[in-house]
Amino acid sequence: MNSKGLLVPLKDTFISIAWIGALVLVGGLSWYLTRPLRTNFLMHSIDQALISMGDSRRLEAAVNPENRGTFGPLNFGPLSTKGHWFSLRGEEDRLLFFTLISDIAFLPCAAILSPEGRVKEIIALSSRGERALSYVSPGIIRLYIRRIEEGS
Repeated sequence: MNSKGLLVPLKDTFISIAWIGALVLVGGLSWYLTRPLRTNFLMHSIDQALISMGDSRRLEAAVNPENRGTFGPLNFGPLSTKGHWFSLRGEEDRLLFFTLISDIAFLPCAAILSPEGRVKEIIALSSRGERALSYVSPGIIRLYIRRIEEGS
């Protein structure tokens, strides 16, 4: 077999793999480095949802659930797989933003947690979510509460 005939397809394959790897690397770095910006947008959206519901609570800062410190510019700490944690302005309680999955709907919700890590209440952050949350079985709600309390 001709060595040039084998070398050209291998070279093209390696170039394609390198391009895909570079794109994944750039995408991953972009996702990681824009976390503070995305967190600020999320905080603003949650505050707007609380305002539209007539709730007086406001978010203060993103919180690291491990040591309850705020996120620095590049020091994100361990990221929570359950959702985004925030401190509430003027209160010791924390807010956990998460998505409740009910049937085929994804419902944006917030859980208010006491300093001891107990869930005080679960709030649906959309009008559709409020209606859908009333149809979710209490067992599913208790399951989410138990998982949140175990992870806090």
